Amino acid sequence: MLTVVVVLLIWVGYSVNQPPKWVGASADSQWKSDFISEFNSPKGFWNGRIYWNGDDDVTIVRARLTNDGVIIHDWTGKEVIDSRKPFNYLTTTEVFDDKEGNYMVTINWEDADGEQEDSIVMTPKKRYFVIPN
Repeated sequence: MLTVVVVLLIWVGYSVNQPPKWVGASADSQWKSDFISEFNSPKGFWNGRIYWNGDDDVTIVRARLTNDGVIIHDWTGKEVIDSRKPFNYLTTTEVFDDKEGNYMVTINWEDADGEQEDSIVMTPKKRYFVIPN
């Protein structure tokens, strides 16, 4: 039993010292985003995803990730996304471990009412059970 407790404590200690998972939502919660390294991703790969929580499908035309106003990644295109299904706008080996950073995702999108823009402020969340690669 003691061995299990020690292993869990070491695992949690390892996990909380890893780069954080970044999450956020738009002011009206219609858009959500996360930036995370998933356990089944190749070592060092991180995915930036956007989720639409509205009723009808929409078309994303641009997604920008910035830190303190500096563009880190800028995706452009025309991608129709379904409600609540992730849209992967960024896959990178760059780690965003600056917990003091001001990361923001800005989304330009189209629906029946025309083009619109929403912003998502990303906040770091500790990860307690990271599977080592």
